[in-house]
Amino acid sequence: MSSIDASLLGLLGQIQTNLFQKINFTNLAIISVTLGLVWLLLRYLSKLLKAISDRQPRARFMILLVEPGVRIFLWFSALIFAVQILAPSQDAFLAAIGSAALAIGLGAQDLIKNLIGGLVILADRPYQIGDRVRIGEAYGEIGQIGLRSTKLTTPDDTRVTIPNADILTTKTFNANSGLPDCQVVTDVFLPPDIDPTEVLRVGREVAVVSPYTYLAKPISVLLIDGYSETPFVTLRIKAYVYDHRYEPMMQSDVVRRCKLEFLRLGLLEGWKEQKG
Repeated sequence: MSSIDASLLGLLGQIQTNLFQKINFTNLAIISVTLGLVWLLLRYLSKLLKAISDRQPRARFMILLVEPGVRIFLWFSALIFAVQILAPSQDAFLAAIGSAALAIGLGAQDLIKNLIGGLVILADRPYQIGDRVRIGEAYGEIGQIGLRSTKLTTPDDTRVTIPNADILTTKTFNANSGLPDCQVVTDVFLPPDIDPTEVLRVGREVAVVSPYTYLAKPISVLLIDGYSETPFVTLRIKAYVYDHRYEPMMQSDVVRRCKLEFLRLGLLEGWKEQKG
């Protein structure tokens, strides 16, 4: 055995001995308390930001923008602090970081991809907390951006967790891009023999009078022919809702008002005759 190998083995043995000396009740308690405080701080920070954003809905995207960065910074700081406490020396600290990086790189490649994905999301900002996005088959409001995954809530109140690595290779559709308002598209199906001029008039009026419509943005009303077993006409109403969280309510309100007005005007008689 060469002198270099002997010296290296001696250094490793010394580091191992000192490391076991560092692992004691006091150090473990300090680390546990630190991690617990970070968890509690982030939990109450999330609640505080949500409460502030609920009181200031027009500014809620700017308020929620700080949460992901703070979350990642605090967890990284806590982990580095824990390693520094357990490391017997600076050389051991650097060796521990290098060994952890090597072990993670070999045995947890998916985790590394997710961590990189989380940092890319924070830097590139394809979306932020509060945005209404479609990622793959999932559609809903972004609720949390973490180191490993992104969580969104669908309009049906279902929580979907998406690994950050998948987002790097998946198309992301953002409906509002950091703004409270977004465009809502509502389709109303009608018989083919309706009066198109009257239908367009009703569609525009309904969009204007809906309490959810953001009138500072443009309203578009279109007619589209379709066929599925029998011909039909689609009335497509495009209008902006003042807060994207009310998208389902706006769609329901527009359909309800359209149907009531079409029934009053007798524009649905064509389908009644077909059923008869």
